[in-house]
Amino acid sequence: MKAKNLFGGKIRQFRIEAGITQEELALRSGLSQGYINQLECGKRNYTQKSMELIAKALSQPVINFLKEDEGGADAKVADKTVMYKTRSAYKKDFLSVLNDLPETVISHYLTILKIERDLLKRHRKAVL
Repeated sequence: MKAKNLFGGKIRQFRIEAGITQEELALRSGLSQGYINQLECGKRNYTQKSMELIAKALSQPVINFLKEDEGGADAKVADKTVMYKTRSAYKKDFLSVLNDLPETVISHYLTILKIERDLLKRHRKAVL
């Protein structure tokens, strides 16, 4: 399947799952309804910016728009890729927020994060 058709099909799929119209998606993304329609029909190519705007409007990682619905090992690898990319984005956001906080607040949150990490390790050992 061509990438633009895959992307357009995914837009339609996620939009319908979200229960919104093309007009609502257009309002949320800042793009025109006609452009959204043309993307969904595969009549128009997407740009990186439009892909990001639509993904944000539909609360989906961009990678979800580019992977085909398949099962098996490929799906597991794709899931790991999504988790890694999402995690990296969270790290960047987290670090930028930390840069704006006073040292005492950072110390407080670091203590909480260490406790959370230790609890997660204990939980994993208990499950195994």
